[in-house]
Amino acid sequence: MKAALVGPEFGKEHLKVTSVDKPSGDSSGLRVKITLAALNPLDYNLIHGRIIYNLAPVPHVPGSEAIGIAQENGKNIKKGDKVIIYNRRFDSTCRYCREGMEQLCDAGGILGVVTNGFYADEAIIPEKNLFKMPAGVSDEVAVSLPIAGLTALHALRAADAKSGDDILIYGASGNTGLFASQISDKLGLNVYGISRKGWVSDYGCHTVYQSASAIPEGKKFDIVLNSLGAQFWEDSLNRMAKGGRLVTFGTLTGRESKIDISRVYSNEQSIIGSTGGTLKEMSELIDMASKGTFRIRVDKTYDLDKLKDALSRYEEPHDGRILIRI
Repeated sequence: MKAALVGPEFGKEHLKVTSVDKPSGDSSGLRVKITLAALNPLDYNLIHGRIIYNLAPVPHVPGSEAIGIAQENGKNIKKGDKVIIYNRRFDSTCRYCREGMEQLCDAGGILGVVTNGFYADEAIIPEKNLFKMPAGVSDEVAVSLPIAGLTALHALRAADAKSGDDILIYGASGNTGLFASQISDKLGLNVYGISRKGWVSDYGCHTVYQSASAIPEGKKFDIVLNSLGAQFWEDSLNRMAKGGRLVTFGTLTGRESKIDISRVYSNEQSIIGSTGGTLKEMSELIDMASKGTFRIRVDKTYDLDKLKDALSRYEEPHDGRILIRI
């Protein structure tokens, strides 16, 4: 079958689309024909060698967000079903899995990092990771649920987001930003976003700031979502209201920063780490999508053979998601 392959040398220049053996797996997995995948910071960084912890195998097939068509029957999934892939490996037995936090599984990890990923014709995936794709949900929305959508929903749950809260979203035009805005709008929050893209107002953002410096002096927010990392860390802290919650789930601009501890405790503020999401949240997200809650802006869709072109486009200013047709 055809697949993208990178490693042991990493970087776009070492990426190739080539013929590889079809995957083999145990009886708990179903063979899935991958039809559409997405390009995320996770995938870009992996291809460029910036994710090496627990990476396996090497050489490696990247790609962690995808949809496909089941090629065989399982207990609940049947051959021919269009499926959305929950992209966390979990054993269902550890403390975290038993408490419904599969994304924190002691033996877990992200499919496409701790396993070969989905920039390939086929993958073998545990049936427990597969959700039937509802009729009426577009491929573009469906493929964006496992990372972009689920990360946003879980972060908002972690922040205890509720109607009437003021939320500030850094990178509102990004993959998670688009979902965070739409979910927040649906929940009745007052949604503020930072983005140079004026079109984010069409995706649930009520007020759009071109930059953080454009936020009115003294304006504070109950919830701040920072998926961008260190460059915006201090500003994120400054934007929190008393009792505010800062949720962090990305390090695009750096992973280390400073903090004034006294300011956090004296204002009873919370800093919350968030990663991925649970199986239950994935099910809820798909149900929301089936009701027409989400729209997705797509910059461009590339064939797998043009994955290098997709990576080059990712490096440029772009408007919306970059998708990979398999």
